Amino acid sequence: MTVQTKKIDPRAARTRVLIQEAFLSLASEKIFESITVKDIAERASINRATFYAHFNDKYALLDNLLSEAFSSTISSTLQPNIQLNKDTLNVVIIALCNYHEDINNHCNKVYKSISSFMDNNIQDKLQELIAIMLTNTASFGIIEQEKLKLLAIMISNSLYGATSYWYSKGKIITVSELSEDILTFVMPGIKMFIS
Repeated sequence: MTVQTKKIDPRAARTRVLIQEAFLSLASEKIFESITVKDIAERASINRATFYAHFNDKYALLDNLLSEAFSSTISSTLQPNIQLNKDTLNVVIIALCNYHEDINNHCNKVYKSISSFMDNNIQDKLQELIAIMLTNTASFGIIEQEKLKLLAIMISNSLYGATSYWYSKGKIITVSELSEDILTFVMPGIKMFIS
């Protein structure tokens, strides 16, 4: 039995990009709540049925864009079997700072109007990443799953919350200073499990 790989239709991929670019263009002009599917379809020069063939609604489109932005920022810096340690958390913190900057640059009005939706979305993705890193770290093999999940939630919320706060306050310290401050607080708790 052979495994068939799903081929991506280049036309569908181009249409998805057109939709995403149209949304990003509108997001630089309007707040999220005032952007409609009709606006996106018109800007992308497609009909609404084509939009709905790719996304359920504008929230699904936003979710997709955020996930792609976060994933590309993180995946470009971390290996698949990465373990949790001070160096990898430093990479994650820097990637989160870059993510906040990129999202604000591309979707300034959207960033401000739906920041809580964005926060929840990325915190979930970050939690998944931290859980994988914890699982890949040998010391965590003996921790029961609920405690591992709780630890992943605590770490991811700490990292995201701190970087979000830093960005919202005008980046008053450098990324490296921020990372050092965060790690000073987070690592002692993590080391209790690693030791």
